[in-house]
Amino acid sequence: MFDDAYDAYLKISKIIENLYEDPDDDPVAEGWASVTDVECDLDLFLQGIMLKIAVADGDLTDEEKDFIISLPDGFDELCDRTRGYRPFMKSLTVEKFNDEGGKFFQEGVPAFMQWIGKRDSSAALKTVRLLQTILNSFAAIDDQVSEDESRIITQTLTELRGGRRQTKRRTAGKKKEKKEAEETKAEAPDDLETDGRESSPSEKPKRKNGKKRTGSGRLEDEITIDEDNEELAGALRELDDLIGLNSVKQEVRSNVNLLKINSMRIKKGLPELEVSQHMVFTGQPGTGKTTVARIMAKLYKALGVVTKGQLIETDRAGLVAAYQGQTALKTEQVIKEAVGGILFIDEAYSLTTSKNDDSYGREAVDALVKGMEDNRGNLIVIIAGYTDEMGKFIQTNPGLQSRFNKYIEFPNYTADEMLEIFTSLCSKKAFILPKEAVGAALGYFKKMENDELFGNARGVRNYFERVVQAQAGRIIGMDGVSESEFRTITEEDLNQAKRQ
Repeated sequence: MFDDAYDAYLKISKIIENLYEDPDDDPVAEGWASVTDVECDLDLFLQGIMLKIAVADGDLTDEEKDFIISLPDGFDELCDRTRGYRPFMKSLTVEKFNDEGGKFFQEGVPAFMQWIGKRDSSAALKTVRLLQTILNSFAAIDDQVSEDESRIITQTLTELRGGRRQTKRRTAGKKKEKKEAEETKAEAPDDLETDGRESSPSEKPKRKNGKKRTGSGRLEDEITIDEDNEELAGALRELDDLIGLNSVKQEVRSNVNLLKINSMRIKKGLPELEVSQHMVFTGQPGTGKTTVARIMAKLYKALGVVTKGQLIETDRAGLVAAYQGQTALKTEQVIKEAVGGILFIDEAYSLTTSKNDDSYGREAVDALVKGMEDNRGNLIVIIAGYTDEMGKFIQTNPGLQSRFNKYIEFPNYTADEMLEIFTSLCSKKAFILPKEAVGAALGYFKKMENDELFGNARGVRNYFERVVQAQAGRIIGMDGVSESEFRTITEEDLNQAKRQ
């Protein structure tokens, strides 16, 4: 859990550092002296929100403190001295946080997020996804995510995505929250006790997965999943066999681990974790979003999350009807087909960005939100599209904001990965690709690497089809074609396909 959070933290730091490399950036004019000041604001925000999550259940364990202190990468000494953070942590209790925590935590959009968002909206969305990984990892440190913890995370991510600012929490508000928390704790059912006895305040919670924490606060190794389920193992192999997409695979595996833990909790008689499985897939076309969605349908079926495991693919045309009032019925029918599996909506943002009267799209969105609520527990919805457009789409409906808090970014394929896809297509069709042809193909993919119109893997498949067509045109008029010549793709074929 810690390693996932730490990796996400380093990626956020890298985003900040990259944005500071902008030659037109003048941080001093904006009140930022250095990149350290921005990262310091990130550290204080993370520590504050993690503390709020930690005390949500009325307890603050040593393991939670250890996680919070260990996360920042070389916490800046200036921040340490001026904020008095570490001395505060050493003597921190739930009561002390409720009384004094305001100086370490402020609700609303933090300054570092405003700074990132002002420069690069895509970087801001990626940062929110990384923050989501950190907060989810922290909340699950004791193998359980309470309803209050989940609510805090969802509210925080929603605020960060929506850009809504809130005023600083007042003392009266803190006392009210404290009172409500005590009342909620008093009304908590008996089945929340894990072992029938009260824990000593100084006693660290036991880790049910048997892992232990190192001095740096990291776990020695990750939670491993039980792959004796043949259906699950097969789906995971299918995931691993995909070319590239390493960050996507890591996100999917992390989600599988959480579902496995949840299943183990149920078997042990512990409360089930209420974690939304609806997802947002963002990225350029041809980056494998639909393929991964199909695999996830198999994974969810194998894990018992859904009953059937089918994937129903649709888009605006599949949800919106030609006449007013018919869209809701059409959307409901698609949802009905998807119950028991996954509903995958490609280019979902088009529901609210149509140049025509978008009342039809809004009707579809309202019907979708209602269907998700009516079929809770046996329907997972994955919406996909361009990163910026999907961020705006989520903000169009409060029901979407509250239900979609898991984002997976699908990166563009590199030239080497596109070459691997191309050679794989050649191999499957028994074509021979000489060394000079491989070099020519790689050169072409390097030119297409940053071309948004190329289409990533989809563009590779289209190029392969043009190459095969060029090869067919070359050999059709040849006499006495050998088997080797019949199967060989030449540099000439590749160059001919580029011109088509």
